[in-house]
Amino acid sequence: MRIRLSDITQPTLFREKVGPVTLDLGYHYEARVAPVTLAMTVSPVETGHRLEGGFDYEAVLPCSRCLEEARLEGSAEFILDYRPAHQAPIPEEETEVVLQETQVIYYEEDMLSLEDLLAQQMYLEVPEKALCRPDCKGLCLRCGANLNEGACPCPPEADSRWTALSQFQPKS
Repeated sequence: MRIRLSDITQPTLFREKVGPVTLDLGYHYEARVAPVTLAMTVSPVETGHRLEGGFDYEAVLPCSRCLEEARLEGSAEFILDYRPAHQAPIPEEETEVVLQETQVIYYEEDMLSLEDLLAQQMYLEVPEKALCRPDCKGLCLRCGANLNEGACPCPPEADSRWTALSQFQPKS
């Protein structure tokens, strides 16, 4: 669904089903977000429009250790200011971005896509390292077997400290 911001002249409540969406996590991995019910109020403010809302979500993404399916669920809330692009400040030099500026979005087109808004907010919810379970053992570094399913066929690796010591053993 798309909303034309210039049509909103008074606070308006939206409650829309949005999704599913797919997030590109890089390295050919993706997160699949189940459809959500997005509830938000869009209010005109002096500089543009303010969006306040949230949604409950469920997503599936690859486990950071074993690449099996990891489930993610929670709630997201947001407060965003949408302003026309001509209001964007033009920095004269490199400056530090303060938190309040990260909640301001400058737009060229007067249309707001709820799918894009959901995707933007979900990228903020995806953890750096998602796990299928807290005690995930991951993959064998040599053969790639999933260690959660049992031991791999690789022989135990010799500790390099002991092999280095063997060269100093006296010969009989």
